[in-house]
Amino acid sequence: MKTLVTLFAVVAAGFQAAGHAQQAPAQAAQPIFRSGTRLVVQTVTVKDKEGRAIEGLTARDFVVTEDGQPQDIAFVEFQRLQGESVAVPDAALTAAPAAATPAAPPAAAPAPANDVPSVVQNGGIAAPPPGDARFKDRRLIILYFDLSATAPPDQMRAYDAALKYVDEKMAPADLLAIMTYTGSAVRVKQDFTDNKATLKEVINLLIYGKDEDGDGIRDPEIEGTEFGQNDAEFNVFNTDRQLSALQTAFTMLRPMPEQKSFVYFVSNLRLNGTDNNAQMRATSNAAIRANVQIYPVDARGLVASAPLGDASQQSRGGVGMFSGTLAQAQVSRFQRSQDTLYALAKDTGGKALFDYNDLSLGIVQAAESQTSYYIIGYYSTHTANDGKFRRVKVSLAAGARGSLPSAPATTRTRNGAR
Repeated sequence: MKTLVTLFAVVAAGFQAAGHAQQAPAQAAQPIFRSGTRLVVQTVTVKDKEGRAIEGLTARDFVVTEDGQPQDIAFVEFQRLQGESVAVPDAALTAAPAAATPAAPPAAAPAPANDVPSVVQNGGIAAPPPGDARFKDRRLIILYFDLSATAPPDQMRAYDAALKYVDEKMAPADLLAIMTYTGSAVRVKQDFTDNKATLKEVINLLIYGKDEDGDGIRDPEIEGTEFGQNDAEFNVFNTDRQLSALQTAFTMLRPMPEQKSFVYFVSNLRLNGTDNNAQMRATSNAAIRANVQIYPVDARGLVASAPLGDASQQSRGGVGMFSGTLAQAQVSRFQRSQDTLYALAKDTGGKALFDYNDLSLGIVQAAESQTSYYIIGYYSTHTANDGKFRRVKVSLAAGARGSLPSAPATTRTRNGAR
């Protein structure tokens, strides 16, 4: 009898342990809640009747709608470029004390961008860490040289224009970055800096090349890189490769919410009918998402072509040389190469420079187009990643002073990004 009681106790203990083992996973499971937000950043310029930027506006002075639905503004930040006169709202003037106050000492100029430690991402463009204000009140300009479709004489003309701007026309508020595209990859030659000596050294290296072994011969470029395109990715459509390289450059600039002017030096960029429309649209969308305005510069300068071609190639024969068909086709090809550049500028709010020998004017107009502006951020109420366009409208609230110039007002959602 004693043995049976002991066996029953062991079996009961076994069932109790099994019950605890089955309940343990249920007690350990914890509910998981997931949520997400989408921050949309827009840059707007507010000017008075005299054309001066207005400073001192707050979130209450702006109205942002997306597809007609009002959005709650999360933050508003004013970027005041150095050396530019701005207007103060009337409310701020009336709130000022009547007694004269001593003038505040002038603010010290911000330190060069290269003196601030940063985390380098995307193969050469430094994305500032949160809270870093190195780009505040600065004008960001990117000089991009497309060497894959630019003849050597045109390259030299573009490099001379860049040197001229750095030597004679670069303003204290300017921060310049230099990029190149050689057909195999996009390379960042210099991150944003205001050091003129450094910029001139980089441009001179592009002109004369490196000679690290001291043999008097220019060292070849390294084909491998950690970002960009290679020959195997696009081996047929050269125009798609050029546009995709631009998209890669815009992706590098996207982490910085500030407004950026992208000066694009190239000799030829021509669409092949409708074959390149998809990549053209993707490139323009990437520029808008990154707050980039494209300023294409035709590196060929002022061109006066002979009706039947110049001495670089043999003239074509046939009836077309007498009827004018060949000359008309030549002019049409030249205009098509500029139409694509004009479309890039128009879609992103920039301006193209054609038929002008002083290419530095293209950099000047890109710099002068940037005035003091506001950075406005809001969390969109449209969370569906459906790939559709969203019409974003930024306007001034009733009673706010100033006016908003027309600017691109559409964004596109894709994979949770804008």
